[in-house]
Amino acid sequence: MQTVTFENSKQVLEYAALNSDQILVLFSTYAEIEMIDARLPENVIVASSFAQTYAGERKERGFTGFVIDKNECEIVPIADPPILSRYDLKKAYDKVKDNPNAFMYLIADGLSGQEDMILTSLYFMRPDFKMIGGSAGDMKHDETLIYYGSHRVKHLCIFVDCKKRTKLVKENIYVPTGKKMLVTNADPIKRCVYTFNNRPADEEYARILGISLYDLHDAFISHPLGQKVDGELFINSPQKINHDHSITFYSEIIPNKFIDVLGLGDMKQIMAETREKMGMKPSTLLSINCVLRDLYFKKHRKWREVFASLDELNEKEAGFISAGEQYNFDHCNQTMVLLGIE
Repeated sequence: MQTVTFENSKQVLEYAALNSDQILVLFSTYAEIEMIDARLPENVIVASSFAQTYAGERKERGFTGFVIDKNECEIVPIADPPILSRYDLKKAYDKVKDNPNAFMYLIADGLSGQEDMILTSLYFMRPDFKMIGGSAGDMKHDETLIYYGSHRVKHLCIFVDCKKRTKLVKENIYVPTGKKMLVTNADPIKRCVYTFNNRPADEEYARILGISLYDLHDAFISHPLGQKVDGELFINSPQKINHDHSITFYSEIIPNKFIDVLGLGDMKQIMAETREKMGMKPSTLLSINCVLRDLYFKKHRKWREVFASLDELNEKEAGFISAGEQYNFDHCNQTMVLLGIE
């Protein structure tokens, strides 16, 4: 398994033809995928995304991802609704479940809001089975393109029977501020919160931050919310403020739970902790970065620091900018998930 990047569709098609024993898993823009979809051979998987990362560069052109031997993986398209694919998913999982280095790589339609439904459909998996995923798509188009060969699919996952040691790591650059809110009225299916602390969601959020309602939306990127699961922090990013004073999020929030208000942490220290958690210098490094991290990094010119940190692990890191991240059966936001292969 190795990371790859191609400047154009011609290079993709030439490589795929010469390497029929490999599966190419690639990410690109909606426009570039539209031009190549009808010609895609059966050993190519491609999904639309905001942007890609490769070897210390953020890319908005070409195709970037990884290649893997056909005999090392099994590909399972996921239906709509995802529960319809549970038998195919379990069959593929059963083949690799006893390998401690095996993992599942998920590509979800980030505009469908079905990530939680997909994860629920994996009820048969052991909680220690490694799973990394990202929500594909972008904000410029009202649909996500995911192709397996010339066949368009809703979602897709790849079970990899890896023979080398693997490590899955999650990085948040946000930390609890000590402020909390009780979710008093919410619809987890719609990912919408109506009230915090029995007050309109937007008004209470702004009050807790000590800012005006007018400034609340601009504060989302620096002060998302978070919940701890088994001691690990998972971020819930606000998406928009609605006319009824409710707030729609990019992931579900359960009612009757306290949720932390987050703030930016010490990035240098956090990135050092990420490298330490990896615990090895992987020969292959795959990343998935949230679009909201991307927005912050671009605005504050932080990508160079992030790439420098990743280069210390592997100089040919490859990944994509997602609308949400999946990490060990949890869907989260404003996060980077990393998969290292020794």
